[in-house]
Amino acid sequence: MIILDNSVLSAFTRLNLLSHLKEIFSPIIISKDILGAYSEHWQKKISIFVKIIEPREDIEFRSFPVSLNPADLSIIRLGLEYKFPIASDDKKLRKFAKRLDIPVIGSLGLLKLLFKNKIIKTDDEYVKLLESLQEDLYISAELLNWAIKDMVEEEVIKKFMDKYNELK
Repeated sequence: MIILDNSVLSAFTRLNLLSHLKEIFSPIIISKDILGAYSEHWQKKISIFVKIIEPREDIEFRSFPVSLNPADLSIIRLGLEYKFPIASDDKKLRKFAKRLDIPVIGSLGLLKLLFKNKIIKTDDEYVKLLESLQEDLYISAELLNWAIKDMVEEEVIKKFMDKYNELK
C-alpha cells in the first residue's frame, strides 16, 4: 500500500513501471487532486489498479509549508488517514510528511526496490532506468552512488559513473 504524488506518478507512468509497483505495493493510491493535475491524455494512461480516493476533509494542520499545494496536502491527509507511506520527490512535501511521522520514499528508492525484488531483472535495465529517471528529476552523485552501491556489478557502475561525469 502506497500513496503516490504527482512527481512519482509522472515518472513511473513515463517509465512504464507503474504496473510493476503493484507487485510490491497494492493498492496504489492517488488523490482526486493529483488526478486533476493531469491532462485528459495522461489520465487515460493511469492504470485501472490505481485507486483514486478523496481524503477526509476533517484532517486539519496547525501549520504547513506555504509551498505545498492542495494536491500535496491531499496526499498528506491520505497518509494520515490510512497510515500508508507516501512516495514523493518533492523535498518540502517529504519533510512535512516526516514531521507528521508518515513514512516517505522517492522515485529512486522505489526503483531500487523494484531491482532488489528482481522485478527489474538485469543490471543493464536498472542502469538504463536510472538514466531515464534523471529526465524527471535531478539526482546527485551521492544519491546515484546509493542507488547502485551493492546492487550492480563493478564494471556496470564504472560505465554508468563515467557517463554521469561526462554529462556534468
